[in-house]
Amino acid sequence: MSDFSSENFISTLDSFFAREDIAGAGEYLREQYKLCNRENNDSAKLTVLNELIGFYRQTGEERPALSNIDEAVYLVKKLGISGEISGATVYLNCATTMKCFGKSADSIKYYDMTEKVYEQKLPADHPLVAGLYNNRALALQDIGEIRESEKFFRKAIGITLSDKKLALETAVSYVNLAHLLFDEDPLDQEVNTLLDGAYEILTSPANEELDKYAFTCRKCAPSYGFFGRFIDEKTLNERADRAYARY
Repeated sequence: MSDFSSENFISTLDSFFAREDIAGAGEYLREQYKLCNRENNDSAKLTVLNELIGFYRQTGEERPALSNIDEAVYLVKKLGISGEISGATVYLNCATTMKCFGKSADSIKYYDMTEKVYEQKLPADHPLVAGLYNNRALALQDIGEIRESEKFFRKAIGITLSDKKLALETAVSYVNLAHLLFDEDPLDQEVNTLLDGAYEILTSPANEELDKYAFTCRKCAPSYGFFGRFIDEKTLNERADRAYARY
């Protein structure tokens, strides 16, 4: 562990997710966490914890997720990186996970902390800024701040539209904004326009090699079922199946 490489760690972890081996990913993460503890490697442990938080968010395990958030926040402060991009990105992951488990109101302070650092240290059109805006918009939607939520979704889209490599992020924001507008007015004409735009992105051969293509198709598919577009839902799930099978 003394020669811990975050790049090798992330690459190995990604290989589990690429083949939908969720159980294997969890086992690997917990093993790495134990190694970090044994060697008192706080920096490496924070890297592992950050991924564990996302893992438990994905698997819906609230108790370990929130416990890991507490430890990650403590380590960010201990390592003195609260004002750095790396620390802010941990805060963003914590906030997104808190939102996932119904603690949107509590998550806002971490979104605020993240935004403060990102605004100081990143270009306004950076992908991390877009990710912050999209996730913050979801939390704002949960607490009834509808107009603020819409504003941040549109800010995220404004960033991702300018970079073809961020096409999948655009699709996710389109789908999220469609839900927001539908909740306000089921007859809003923009809802289907947004869904059409996301579907075009997700079914474009040009985007099939982008990172997390299969994951994004799987993530967005249920929304098309929600809106009664069952053929589109089936198509996206089939595309996810084929993409995962390639691994």
